[in-house]
Amino acid sequence: MVEIRPRETVILADDWSTLVEWYVTALGFRETRRFEDDYHYANLENAAGIQIGIGDAKEMGITAPDRSQNSVILQFEVENVADFFAHVTAHGGEVTFGPAFEEKGKFWFGGFRDPEGNPLWVVDTHCP
Repeated sequence: MVEIRPRETVILADDWSTLVEWYVTALGFRETRRFEDDYHYANLENAAGIQIGIGDAKEMGITAPDRSQNSVILQFEVENVADFFAHVTAHGGEVTFGPAFEEKGKFWFGGFRDPEGNPLWVVDTHCP
């Protein structure tokens, strides 16, 4: 069997430097590596160990489609979804749904977009 090891999830950005800065200031990621010579790419990691990469879409030959139609979505966990949404909107993100309460599982959840329209989901710590 082939062994697969984890790496960062990659987001391709139309405005690379602005999106890197947003993930750092709004979501608390820190840059662990930055490449600007041959291409623009940043490795980011947060205190919980979540790793993402942000690359320049144009340099990768990608014209971003309607990002709201992404079929791969990053999901994060927070203590309080409503408080998190207030923080995200104060930093230029957009809430797309929620916070909503899932009665059966007894947890809060919702969705938001980064400034380039990439959809992200969030759940609280009670989500199974």
